[in-house]
Amino acid sequence: MNNNTASRAKEMRIVESFVDCNDILGDHVNLQSRATENGYLYFPGLLPAEEVFSVRREVLQVAEYHGLLREDINIAEGIRKEGVYVDLEYDKPTRPELKKFYNDILSLRCFNAFPHHHTLTGLIESLIGQPSFVHPRHICHVLFPGRYDHTTEPHQDFHPVRGTKNTWTVWIPLGNIDSELGGLAIACGSNQLGYLDSNLLTCGQLLDDETVWHWNPLVCGDVLIFHSLTVHQGRDNVTPNTIRLSTSARYQAISDPVEASALTPHWGWADWEQLYANWDQNDPLKYYWQSLDLNIRPRS
Repeated sequence: MNNNTASRAKEMRIVESFVDCNDILGDHVNLQSRATENGYLYFPGLLPAEEVFSVRREVLQVAEYHGLLREDINIAEGIRKEGVYVDLEYDKPTRPELKKFYNDILSLRCFNAFPHHHTLTGLIESLIGQPSFVHPRHICHVLFPGRYDHTTEPHQDFHPVRGTKNTWTVWIPLGNIDSELGGLAIACGSNQLGYLDSNLLTCGQLLDDETVWHWNPLVCGDVLIFHSLTVHQGRDNVTPNTIRLSTSARYQAISDPVEASALTPHWGWADWEQLYANWDQNDPLKYYWQSLDLNIRPRS
């Protein structure tokens, strides 16, 4: 590493490429079997790249508006302004202007509509074999380079999400992610370990050097899906100045329990009324979950 800050990510001694699952698209039995075996499903080129780039452009326009990007280069490159660093990955005191930046991303209609893409919802329903529910709590991962202590450590999504263990995360890169930008790595088959102690897991104590990690560079349009018990972690962004962008959205069977907090905006720095302030009054995407017969449970 080129600085004195240690990474939170666990060292990956054994790394293999993601298993391409495009050959079993629409096949419920084989999707379930492969997801149970590996803990994830990988679909290169599943989404039209231009549709993903469209979301990326709007997110970067927000970053430009907040003065986070270099002014002498195309904003599509995602190059940060010199000396600027934004940490939005960890729950710690955050400056009001950075909260506003993130809330402005969460207020984008395209960002909220993206997880409802018919290709994604159709895929999830092929996987679970029943009608699905898209959590409204969508996440934009904004990882600036140069601070490896903010790389996401090994964890399972069930710890923050709760509700049903049969919740699935769809993780999508907003742009190409090469080896320097890092991306996301998955501990293959870790879903079979059950629910693990979160503190021990994030400290790297529950995974040994024989853990087989799956990872490879991704291109715009690629899609990763993984189970809520699947252990995964970020990889360091070791570029000199490029911001890494990706999204996470959670899906489950509409009949399974959902925790109430999953129906609130990410981080809780704004409420839905504030995020919807500039939307059309009758937009059908607003509060869409309120018309569904959900089994809502309080935080466990």
